[in-house]
Amino acid sequence: MKIKFLVYRYNSLKKDKLRYDSFNVRYSKGMTVLDVILFIYKNLDSTLAFRYECRQGICGTCGIMLNSHPVLSCSTQINPDIKVQKIEPLANFPVEKDLIVSLKPVLKRYLQIKPYLTKIQKKLITKNTADLSKPFRKCIECGCCIAGSPEILKKSAKYLDPMSLVKIARYITDPRDGLKRNSVLIKSKIKGYSQEIGKELSKICPREIPIDKAIQLLKS
Repeated sequence: MKIKFLVYRYNSLKKDKLRYDSFNVRYSKGMTVLDVILFIYKNLDSTLAFRYECRQGICGTCGIMLNSHPVLSCSTQINPDIKVQKIEPLANFPVEKDLIVSLKPVLKRYLQIKPYLTKIQKKLITKNTADLSKPFRKCIECGCCIAGSPEILKKSAKYLDPMSLVKIARYITDPRDGLKRNSVLIKSKIKGYSQEIGKELSKICPREIPIDKAIQLLKS
């Protein structure tokens, strides 16, 4: 059985017109999206550009849109019941080429939030204390939550993306962090995020990070 895949093609350097190339790939049980992409690259079109590294759902580099849903291509299996499927780059990111997106906007926002321990304070860390930040430490920065974010994030550049909010939640729950991050949260219009939006983003996250709890924590 073969499945037709419509793959997004675009080159920002050449400013080509966006198009979708069609590829017929024979389905095998357990096949992942990355398996499909690699088959196309190795056997049908070696010009296809994409990212991947670990193939274990840990590095976060292989995020794409499958049938308009953000997923990690290495850990998402193909549904054989869908005979025509669409593979696209992550939404809400500038596209560099084909399935590769630019991370510059994310890195620019990271400059604002300083996602690292700084002004470190000496504190005794108990298991209970460490568990506070544990859910947010699971973030692999894949960008799936950004790709699944609603229109609210497109209305103003001042909104921090959910990935950045998770990073802030990770550090404000670490008693060793001495940086005051309240000013960043005020500027980022954190009030624009609702718990409902957070719950929907949590469902999208491949690491099942409770983004709604991060939002609730940051609002408080």
